[in-house]
Amino acid sequence: QNHLLQLLAVVAMEPPQSLDAATLQARKSDVLRAVQADVATSVRGRYTAGAIEGRELPDYVSEDGVDPARGTETYAEFTVTVENWRWSGVPFRLRTGKALGTRRKEIVVRFKPVPHLAFADEQPEPDVLRLQLSPDGIALEINLNGAGDPFDLEREVLQTTSPPQDLPAYGLLLKEMLSGDPTLSISDVEAEQGWRIVQPVLDAWAADDIPLVDYPAGSDGPA
Repeated sequence: QNHLLQLLAVVAMEPPQSLDAATLQARKSDVLRAVQADVATSVRGRYTAGAIEGRELPDYVSEDGVDPARGTETYAEFTVTVENWRWSGVPFRLRTGKALGTRRKEIVVRFKPVPHLAFADEQPEPDVLRLQLSPDGIALEINLNGAGDPFDLEREVLQTTSPPQDLPAYGLLLKEMLSGDPTLSISDVEAEQGWRIVQPVLDAWAADDIPLVDYPAGSDGPA
């Protein structure tokens, strides 16, 4: 919950006037105060038996120490909106899960289709920007003129990766904490707003208002 909402806040916040801790936390808090979750379209799932890279996994409920009656989720997905002038009407989908077929951590920005395209015979997919985390990288999926016919669009991916950091993410956070720098820490307002956002979703799940759906281990999650 906290990791996803922090990524959302960083993506959607207004440009800060400085990079000090107080300013960054204030800008992120502005975003989180404006966030509303769409409970009705949330998805909760639990993996069943399957295979990941040739390794067989049993049902989650067959794992040691798991009580099937508790209805514990291994997959969560919900959509939020940021009700301010910049992001009103733009959906943000937050998604996380265990035993998925592809291990990835990324922020995906799907650009809005243009109102009119001169390529009448084709309806190309909108451009997609992927900000990849651990390892860090960036990829831009765009439509370019074809090699043989300039009026034929081809999908291309422009991408690059960053060299590995000296410290892992939690190591960097611990270093900042030990040095007394709160820049990477969250404020009490951010924590409170995070719970405000997700609590209606958790309440609906606890009441079984949203059904628990199965997905095979090694898949992309619930259909």
